[in-house]
Amino acid sequence: MVVELPAGYYLDNFRYLLEFVSRQYPHLLHEEELTYVDEFQSMPLQAQMLYVRLVQRKGPLFRCDKINYEETVDLQQVICQLSSAGFLDYAHDAETSEVLSLLTKRELLCLPETAGFESSLKKDVILDSLADIDSVTTNFSIIRPLRLDILQLYKLLFFGNLEQDFTEFVLNDLGVTPYEQYSLQPEASFFEDRWMVEETMQLYIFNELSQEVIAEGDLAALAEFVQSLPLRCSDERLGRRHDRIVNRVARQYERFGAYATALQLYATTQLPPSRKRRARILQKEARQSEFIEQCMDMLQTPLNAQELEVATRLLYRLRKKDGLAEIIPELDMEVVDFKPVLNPICVKYTPGKGVEETACDWFKQQGDEAYYVENSLLPGLFGLAFWDIIFAPIKGVFFNPFQRGPSDMFSPAFCQTRKELIAARLLALQDQEYLSNLILDHFEKKHLLANHFVNWSKLSRELIERFLTAISNDALLSVFKRLLVDPGSNRSGFPDLVIFHQDGFKLVEVKGPGDRLQENQRRWLHHFSKIGIPAEVAHFSWK
Repeated sequence: MVVELPAGYYLDNFRYLLEFVSRQYPHLLHEEELTYVDEFQSMPLQAQMLYVRLVQRKGPLFRCDKINYEETVDLQQVICQLSSAGFLDYAHDAETSEVLSLLTKRELLCLPETAGFESSLKKDVILDSLADIDSVTTNFSIIRPLRLDILQLYKLLFFGNLEQDFTEFVLNDLGVTPYEQYSLQPEASFFEDRWMVEETMQLYIFNELSQEVIAEGDLAALAEFVQSLPLRCSDERLGRRHDRIVNRVARQYERFGAYATALQLYATTQLPPSRKRRARILQKEARQSEFIEQCMDMLQTPLNAQELEVATRLLYRLRKKDGLAEIIPELDMEVVDFKPVLNPICVKYTPGKGVEETACDWFKQQGDEAYYVENSLLPGLFGLAFWDIIFAPIKGVFFNPFQRGPSDMFSPAFCQTRKELIAARLLALQDQEYLSNLILDHFEKKHLLANHFVNWSKLSRELIERFLTAISNDALLSVFKRLLVDPGSNRSGFPDLVIFHQDGFKLVEVKGPGDRLQENQRRWLHHFSKIGIPAEVAHFSWK
């Protein structure tokens, strides 16, 4: 069924966000940020609508001759209203490169500077060739919406991040991605004070800058960036953001061969894979005692399963050397030595057909039933089995209507805060009939609602019922428990296919020519082998 959005839906959504933030966070907003809402709402309706249209499009510059909205009757009058209110201006000071980017390819080829250019050239190539021209004359006016920094702040306060935007409203209204109806407590706040807001905004800026400076490939620019980085703060969320930036920059120093600087940077972060990368550098530089110390730290206090596995593998290789068996303890080599079941399959290559689709067809030709679940089946069952706990009304974890889970979902606090609820649920799920009924009930009642673990496009009632009948309860609960240990890391790495055959079922990770197993895939395959879930790697090659 096609859902039609009401006229002016985008303005309603915009107003909702502004009013929500000004009501929820008045103590975090400065005077000019508070007046932004009042001044916006005091403008004529058409001016409000055009401003919202523009700020939700790719900008920041817009050609007046390309603006054509049914609700904008007199464009010049509306522009004057927005300009008078301080929400828009004419971009007379726009850089030549910015103006050129607004031209169509045909218009660019009509410029005197492009005389003789081939019409087959791509627009980006033409723009690059015009990089040195000083000015360009156009027959249209250029406008830009203003106060975008304040709007960005409102979006950050509303969503708690800058990855989400007004698209969430539209997807929810259309029923494409509807959200769970959880209670929003008046005191629930993602940000405790203004300092935290400004630090978060600053780290978003530095995150973008880090990617730009790495793309430049200039070591001096990278060093200048590192000098400008703010110090790491003690707040957990901000610390993780900071560490991601530092790890990215340190990895670039590694690529340059500047190992001393990379080591220094990795030492300042607490986020994997910083310790793993330090160990690799120390190994490469033959700094054996420091290398052993770093690996022992990971072995004794691993931050995740990857650290434990990497440390075990690296220390095992070193332990075999003379004189080091006394320094390096006996190691549990089970995960490292694990070799998954391999199923080499050679088929005729079909152009345009992916290896997963090829695998599905091959298994069906063998008389099996094959479903391409793409990392969605077991995480989906987990999300359905723990749905009400994921969305339990815990104080301070739900602060806007567009969350796929609580704000602490991927931190240790999730299990700690809900310890009793989770323990009770795991106990209840030992009853196979209860487990099946709960999952299917949530599948029906919560269908299509957004959840970090549930990919509705890959799940059907038929598939769920078939799989729950085939898998043992103990094995499924073991998967759930491993997911709970580290929901963020462990929700990926699951096999591509589930195959049902006359003797039961199996999970299949599909690999094409040149593909290798990822570490998290190996860990899940190892876990499946321990708990009795049949799984294999189907390695396809072409005839």
